[in-house]
Amino acid sequence: MSDKIALWLGSSAPARSVRWLDGALQAAAAFEGRCTVIAAGDQHWLDLAADRAARASLPSAGVRTELQLDYLGWAQIATALAREVGATTVFVEEASRAERWVEVAAIAELLDAAQLGHVIALAPDGATITATRVLGRTRQTLRIKGPAVIGVRIAGAPVDDYPTPMPTSQMKKHELAAIGLDPVVLGHRAMPPRTGLEPRKTVERIAEHLVVHLAAHLVAREDR
Repeated sequence: MSDKIALWLGSSAPARSVRWLDGALQAAAAFEGRCTVIAAGDQHWLDLAADRAARASLPSAGVRTELQLDYLGWAQIATALAREVGATTVFVEEASRAERWVEVAAIAELLDAAQLGHVIALAPDGATITATRVLGRTRQTLRIKGPAVIGVRIAGAPVDDYPTPMPTSQMKKHELAAIGLDPVVLGHRAMPPRTGLEPRKTVERIAEHLVVHLAAHLVAREDR
């Protein structure tokens, strides 16, 4: 019997074109009846993920959360969702956001699975998966069997970068606690809040330091 697959679309909308979502979804759709799309994040993002999954005729599951996590935090959610849908192999859409590729290794570590990145083509081959990846100028084609986490970089057809998602109720929603995650504990993986202040450059900090000591030195001279 072939293993079940989860396609992790991540925790936020693409920074690059939505074509990368569609490309990964089209590749996953070739594994008919085996793949479930998973995602996490705010409601607007889940609507977009569910809409693109529905267009590819794939079922979807997601976790709505306002948490802003680092890649290890999102990897924990992706892993829990993959287990919830019974998947032993996870495809990760790693092209639409620059930081997504590091989640491949984190998810693989949590699942105790093999990992493979920079994959540009996927195809089912019985109980195995044929994957082609690019390493510099080299192309490798491998046959994968057993638990694996595969980073996918496949572009779909040109579309609007941020198409308006059609409302859908097809995505199955999960709560963090229901998939074995404590929101309080997971909160320790939260990213620090961003401020509107630009960090001071090193030369500015040095100048500020020198001004303080120079002023003290001048006062001491005037007192003599």
